Amino acid sequence: MNAIQSLLYPRSIAVVGASNDPGKLSGRPIAHLQRLGFKGQIVPVNPRRAMVQGLPAVATIEEITNDDVDLALIMVEAGRVAEAVRACGKRGIPAAIACASGFAETAGGVRLQDELRAAVEESGVRLLGPNCLGMIGLHDRAVPTFTTALDNITDLAVGPIAFVSQSGAFGSLIFSQAQQMGLGMSHFITTGNEVDLSVPELLNALVDDPHAQVLLTYLEGVADGRELIEAARKADAADKPLIAVKVGRSTSGAAAARSHTGAIAGSDAVFDGFADEFGVIRPDSMGEMLDLAVMFGTGRRAQGRRLTTITLSGGAGVLATDVAEELGLDPSPWPDVWQREMRAAIPPYGSSKNPIDLTATMLSDPDLLAGALGVVERNPDTDLVLIILGNADDSAPALVEAIRRFHEKTHVPLAVSWTGGNGWALDELNGAGIPTYIDPSRAVAALAALADYSLRSVPETAVPLADLDEAAARALISEIRSAGRHQLSEYESVQLLASYGIACTQSIPADSVEAAVAAFDAVGGPVAVKLLSASVAHKSDLGVVELGLDTPSAVARAGREILDTARSAGIDDGRLLVQAMATPGVELIVGAKNDPAFGPVVVVGLGGIHVEVLHDSQVRPAPIGTASVHTMLRQLRGHKLLDGVRGAEAVDTTAVCDLVTRLSWLMADLHDLVEEIDVNPVLASAHGAVAVDALVLLRSAGKDGV
Repeated sequence: MNAIQSLLYPRSIAVVGASNDPGKLSGRPIAHLQRLGFKGQIVPVNPRRAMVQGLPAVATIEEITNDDVDLALIMVEAGRVAEAVRACGKRGIPAAIACASGFAETAGGVRLQDELRAAVEESGVRLLGPNCLGMIGLHDRAVPTFTTALDNITDLAVGPIAFVSQSGAFGSLIFSQAQQMGLGMSHFITTGNEVDLSVPELLNALVDDPHAQVLLTYLEGVADGRELIEAARKADAADKPLIAVKVGRSTSGAAAARSHTGAIAGSDAVFDGFADEFGVIRPDSMGEMLDLAVMFGTGRRAQGRRLTTITLSGGAGVLATDVAEELGLDPSPWPDVWQREMRAAIPPYGSSKNPIDLTATMLSDPDLLAGALGVVERNPDTDLVLIILGNADDSAPALVEAIRRFHEKTHVPLAVSWTGGNGWALDELNGAGIPTYIDPSRAVAALAALADYSLRSVPETAVPLADLDEAAARALISEIRSAGRHQLSEYESVQLLASYGIACTQSIPADSVEAAVAAFDAVGGPVAVKLLSASVAHKSDLGVVELGLDTPSAVARAGREILDTARSAGIDDGRLLVQAMATPGVELIVGAKNDPAFGPVVVVGLGGIHVEVLHDSQVRPAPIGTASVHTMLRQLRGHKLLDGVRGAEAVDTTAVCDLVTRLSWLMADLHDLVEEIDVNPVLASAHGAVAVDALVLLRSAGKDGV
């Protein structure tokens, strides 16, 4: 048994600093373990008592005589935790939990956390915490925790849900609510400051655990996004849904971003992109998380999106239909042949179309529901079923029995909305493993999430392209850094993109107005004239870009005015860039950056210079394959612009996907050198996709060892 298994399934637990008083924080774990029936050995460690809560105690960790102690729950103050961890290592205890606060979450605790990390590394002990509530293993009633969430629980609801939370207090609220609902769990684990064991590593372990079929996590931050990606990829391959509440949607950091990419690819957008790419389900609230856990806990999967609704209220049926369509389900009317069969099973004044309205007659004749469900069971055009009931206490036993029989006979995902009444039916249905909600909209949302997950695409593995010249790109960046610069000029940026095969408009740098006119002659057509300076990020803001110039005199005039504007703005390194006008098309932004948690990511969005106003972009971890880029494009709100509107030709999206894929590889390969890349705009048309402007920011010395 490895160390993480010793944490998840301990055969015996030492409680270091155990109190004889079950009301104290350090006494609560033993009280919980004894009351809830942990079958393994409990070893209290207390230097002042021979007996603790009726159990023989030892004075120190070194005096533990049981060679099979798998886990130490350390309940001493922060300043003594590192010493206790080292003692556990010497005693051969493979795993420990540190509950004390007062570490890096406080200004004065950083040193203590550094000392604790050193103790973990030296001892080889795998540590959960510090600043955590501990863990609850429900299958073997291993509850090394001081949480009050167990105080009023006499029997644990055991089931397929594993929950890992960075927050102990908030996680306890979710655990308590789940237990009250009868939603069975296999584990509830709190990670606190994550000096050693982190959410991703624990999720990885739980994917391998047959008791855990649905994974929940509550995240306040992501320290290692790449490790989280591996956990998500592994969960997806095992068909174990990963449901993640991630807080911190603030956009306050975007205001300080130097590039458009930095502004639109904030941490929350990056997390959304990660979730989309790897099938992670992201609810917005505790209630939604539990709604989804109830649905996914059934283990059922949808074969399609066709929803059949049976209701006693026409109005509720219409509401459910509206929500279903909004969430991408198909609540369309049944085919005529099945409507005819349904009409034979329901009152003549009911509706057989879908929603199937049995009317309030069902309350006095509950057999109507059984008959209607029999037709639903035979109809192969049904992928999901919703039953809407309420205020039916008198007929509840018969209605519940009809629903239970239907659920047992079919593998079609089912949700029930039962509103009003004394609550008996709600408890009975949930107890039978039938997802039941008090609001039809919540029931539909849970079914839609299940359909989305069931029909998800397999995450694509990006395959490197053959014509990427990483050596040339690194040589160019090395030359620029040798000059003491961390921002590339537009021409240098274009050269960098070209090394990865990214199509760019023809660009010629010019040291003078006369050279610009000569460049115009070389290009041989309408051109743009721009300021070329490594110190200017957004040229349009400064007014140093002129487009559509088609005569030498126009180029000369524009060149003089641009250089005058630059000098007036105190820009000393100003030159000119003459650039061929690109074929008109849809303006896109394509970018990449180094995210603090997930590392290299790639961005694609609509709007060009207006992208921060339109807020229509998608982010994914890099590198990325063309199929995933195509999904990103389809998820843009304005994606129909790419299909051609008002007589315009459809965009060559294959060319767009190729460009984005190449940029993603550039960022992935050069993430040790490059901080951000803006390719804005990219003009996408029926004839291809071409980069018109680019900005590249390099990483500061010292980042990533550079």
